[in-house]
Amino acid sequence: MKEGVNLHQFVAVNRRDGEVIHTLLKEHLMLNPDLTPQQIGKDEVAFPLAEGTTPGAVVACLNSIHLNLRFCSLEATIQPLVDPHRRLTKAVSSWVDTHGGAAHADLLAMIPSKWERLGGLILLPAEVNEQPPWLEVMNHPKCDIMWLNILKALKAESLGLQAPIANDTFRSSQVKMLHGSSEVDFLDHGITYSFDAARVMFSSGNITERRRIGAINMQGETVIDAYAGVGYYTFPMLVHSDAAHVHACELNPASIQGLRAGANANKINERLTVHEGDNQISLTHLSGIADRCHLGLLPSSEAVWELAIKALKSQGGWLHVHMNVEEERIPIWIEATRERFQEYSIQHGLGFQVHVRHLERVKWFAPFVRHVVLDLECRRT
Repeated sequence: MKEGVNLHQFVAVNRRDGEVIHTLLKEHLMLNPDLTPQQIGKDEVAFPLAEGTTPGAVVACLNSIHLNLRFCSLEATIQPLVDPHRRLTKAVSSWVDTHGGAAHADLLAMIPSKWERLGGLILLPAEVNEQPPWLEVMNHPKCDIMWLNILKALKAESLGLQAPIANDTFRSSQVKMLHGSSEVDFLDHGITYSFDAARVMFSSGNITERRRIGAINMQGETVIDAYAGVGYYTFPMLVHSDAAHVHACELNPASIQGLRAGANANKINERLTVHEGDNQISLTHLSGIADRCHLGLLPSSEAVWELAIKALKSQGGWLHVHMNVEEERIPIWIEATRERFQEYSIQHGLGFQVHVRHLERVKWFAPFVRHVVLDLECRRT
């Protein structure tokens, strides 16, 4: 035996039985996930056993399926960590072992199970900023080593903390940066987004709705996006739905900057008109031009409903109405919303009949509250 070689206990079986034993060892916590299984010759595969697992325990576990088992000591190879959660756990554990000591041991029980990725930026959940062990890390003189460990584990360049959206006119992001830049530039479903994540909000949780909107055929249509942001729905409508032209209304200067940067990156400038400022003003100049109007503000876009239906062409068109609604009230809200738009049609002599065509439940916004999108078709009768 070569000096310094790291030998480990393996169990070898015929290759045809490999899948079965791998599953059973994993289910009974007898498989060492940190080491790589090995092929022995042409006919055998060997699986590394978890620390403390004896050959007798393996035989007792597998005796009902009568496999031909062989136990052997082999040179161990550390398996690359594919699961990002495991890599993150390893990264935090390494920092605690080196810098944290017993005082930070409870940090291991508070490792986030999810996070948001925007290109090279990782945003940890907001609750991290409320947990004493993580607050201690943030005030630790070696905290930057922790952030670098996390970034290496998650294969990213920048790290920040999510925060509630600011209760201001712009619904501004309040991301707290821990390391690196908040400027992001990333590709999502064939579309480039480019913006400052510390200044504007981008909800990755709306990906299903962005793709649904992008799957609607809008060829030849003129569309109004009343709350464009950095192009969450504007870009899918132009790139994937093939809208002829989108009028994008946006108030936040930081979002407008991202909207223009994304338009350049996606080469759609000639089909996009950006209307800067209050959409209750800009929409008054867009009456009667649209085949479709997208109303993507949460918790409600009611402030511009009347202007939105007036923006449709004389023959009518579509409205996509976003809203946060209590689950049990959704049916009542659907009909109340349809009636509201019907009243606007009558009030302004538009002659539209308003029809409910679809209700999309996008995601849970809060306990018992759904983010929904109501598709209404308005047509002259």
